Amino acid sequence: MSAPNIILLTIDTLRTDRLGCYGCPRPLTPNLDRLAESGVRFTKAITGGSWTQAAFPVILTSSYASMYGGCLGALAPERPSPIEALSACGYTTGGFSTSPLLSRNYGYHRGFRHFTDLLPGERDPFLRRLKGGQRLLRQTLTHRVARLLGIRTRPARLYVSAAQLTDALCNWLDGVTAPFFVWAHYMDVHWPYHREETLTHPADIAQAWRDVSHLHAANWNGVPITPAQRDHYIRLYEEAVQYTDAQIGRLLDYLQQSGRAENTVILAVADHGEEFLEHGRWGHWENNLHDEILNVPLLIHLPRHGQAQTVTRLVRTLDIMPTILHLADCPPPTGIEGKSLLPLWQGDEEAYPVTEAISEMWRDEWHIIALRTETFKFIWDSRRPDQPALFDLRADPTEQHNISHQHPERVQHFRALVEAHRRRAAETRPSRAITEPELDDELTARLRDLGYLE
Repeated sequence: MSAPNIILLTIDTLRTDRLGCYGCPRPLTPNLDRLAESGVRFTKAITGGSWTQAAFPVILTSSYASMYGGCLGALAPERPSPIEALSACGYTTGGFSTSPLLSRNYGYHRGFRHFTDLLPGERDPFLRRLKGGQRLLRQTLTHRVARLLGIRTRPARLYVSAAQLTDALCNWLDGVTAPFFVWAHYMDVHWPYHREETLTHPADIAQAWRDVSHLHAANWNGVPITPAQRDHYIRLYEEAVQYTDAQIGRLLDYLQQSGRAENTVILAVADHGEEFLEHGRWGHWENNLHDEILNVPLLIHLPRHGQAQTVTRLVRTLDIMPTILHLADCPPPTGIEGKSLLPLWQGDEEAYPVTEAISEMWRDEWHIIALRTETFKFIWDSRRPDQPALFDLRADPTEQHNISHQHPERVQHFRALVEAHRRRAAETRPSRAITEPELDDELTARLRDLGYLE
């Protein structure tokens, strides 16, 4: 059989519990569920980072966020490049990014023969830049008057829509010869959740501005979120999940109609989840390393695989690129940290000797490490190194009760593993410092509205 085509779909901020194949009772994800019906579903897939910049070096380079000078600037050239390895094996490689943090500015084009930064190309209405303008934007009357004058007053798009991304991906695939590897990143489930094309009525536009203002104040200034507001935001979130799933369904239909489905492997994974106040916050704050953020959906559709298969072993997003290289029969580059997952669905579990998953929050002067096993979660914080947290996930699956004082020997064991990880990360530090790229005003505004800047 010829080398398989491989598609990696990453979905920003997708919670595991919103997929039907993971038990969601509402029909939000029929197309992602289709992938699970003819492939492998992993119930304990742990992401390597609590937010996009920490999670994606793990997914695409199979190296940790704290390695090679950290994850805040452009990817260091010293990091391993599985994408380059695929190109060397004869794969046509394509990348489609809708996130400003996964752009050429941050080095994510490395190794791809074709790479597209999909940009929304919109600016906020002029009222937002005027003193008192944001208050006016929260009023329905403002948008009624603006509509009479033919002025757009809805919030600017912060990312290209799933429909536009799917169109761009299918158009590229039309001109590609096999075998190909393509990565596409969907952003629509990320805050602010609103689908701009649905904001046509003045009352809805005003509500969208109130939502943006309120959640920004909630996250940065501690303004409370009421039960009614929580329900409203979850409804928006679930509508975004449903919309994204429908566009992935368009991609699956395209593959079927083009005759490529029979030889195409599809991997779908979230970079991280989203907190709905489980630990007192909303969103995916960097310092939340609990399972609503870290335990992500991971599905691998295998053509001609037959019936659905479920893997309950602890696995890592660190293992995604080694698995892709294994499927493509490409030798892995030096330096990758992960292991192939193939043995887990081929009946050879001993060939996957992984018992712990490491997740990180990395800042230049602040480092949090979560070390998760099948039964325990240990969280070490560099700002409070002598106050770690330990959770028994069997008795306390929502991680509410720190039992570190009750298990000093277990804490000592996990501390040693954390220190070993920190030493390995320090050994990879490149000779030159990794600096953050220069950001123009438009990109800075996008990152602020996405919740990354105050």
